[in-house]
Amino acid sequence: MADNFKYSSLFGELTRSVQLRFDAVTKLHKQLFDNVQYEKYLTWDLPTIGLNFEELKGKYNVTIAAATIDHKSKEPILGTHGVDTIVGKILDHSITLPMTIEDYRKILQIMDSKSLSDDAAKRQLIQLMWGSVQTPVKSVQAKIDILFLEALSNEGVVVLNEENNPEGGVKTTIDYGMPAGNKASVTLDWLPVNADNINVFDDIQAMVDAAADKVVFEKILLTPAKLSFILRNTRLKTVIFGKDKNENPLLIQQLNEFMRMNELPYFETIRRECMIQDNGAFRPYNPWNGKNLVFVPAGKLGVIKNAYANNELRQEQGVTYSNYGRIRVSQWGVGETQNSNGVEFVKAESMALPILTEINGIYSLNTEPTPTG
Repeated sequence: MADNFKYSSLFGELTRSVQLRFDAVTKLHKQLFDNVQYEKYLTWDLPTIGLNFEELKGKYNVTIAAATIDHKSKEPILGTHGVDTIVGKILDHSITLPMTIEDYRKILQIMDSKSLSDDAAKRQLIQLMWGSVQTPVKSVQAKIDILFLEALSNEGVVVLNEENNPEGGVKTTIDYGMPAGNKASVTLDWLPVNADNINVFDDIQAMVDAAADKVVFEKILLTPAKLSFILRNTRLKTVIFGKDKNENPLLIQQLNEFMRMNELPYFETIRRECMIQDNGAFRPYNPWNGKNLVFVPAGKLGVIKNAYANNELRQEQGVTYSNYGRIRVSQWGVGETQNSNGVEFVKAESMALPILTEINGIYSLNTEPTPTG
């Protein structure tokens, strides 16, 4: 069957190399792209034909409010601005990237070149094609990260709204059911104005003590800005260095060594900025709530429930398919027979929902509980 398959893509048989690269990356247990967070903390569940929300509610204590999904609608088109774009729906995260005319002409030049050997031309074409595949895959990864990181840093709740899902059509709240006893707030906001009166160590120790009979934390997740505030805290430095040396600078390595020596969780920063496409405009978006410190146990924190994409159940002739994990990649081309100019498309899609199965062992400390404004 494969030998008789007709590739409509301009790249033809070379599209097969995409799956080979995905397989090589998976075999080496490497992340395909930098700074993707969910791959560190979640595992993919086995795919299903359908996702049973009653099972998710009953088994995983997930509440999904007002989820309205139109599976017949087409995914938005990614603008050719060369940046990552996050769009999608609650369970159907998808994006399509059209090739620019400049890249299209570049490919034709390579194919028509008399100065390049066949192997050199093949390598250049694969690199161009791989570049076009990365962008939509990164977009789907970013959307999964948004769902995961917002829930993790917002006491188990993620809200899809105009800010983080302007083109997706779904406006909903997902509550993973963090127990009330796992949530705490400091008595004095961790802000520069209160720096002289804050005892960072006492606030952290109180969280560890609250969970002592229930869970052992491995680390504390926080933003670089919040970590910087902690490192400057005079009372914490007094605990570590003594009063006579509390003017010395405290480094993250010293802090984490102190925490480990005292069987306390170490600190790890979360850095993740995505780009949101909103009616053709692009803006940065940080899915992590910087006010909260998140205390997590060792190991994976959950699974990603997922379903087969429609094109996994019914493939179309003339489209090349590949999979990076449970992200489905489709490549195809159109031309005169479709009453169109020659255009190449790459689509990435994943019908997925992160589930925090370890939510009972995850704790959250709000370091700025006082409302502003």
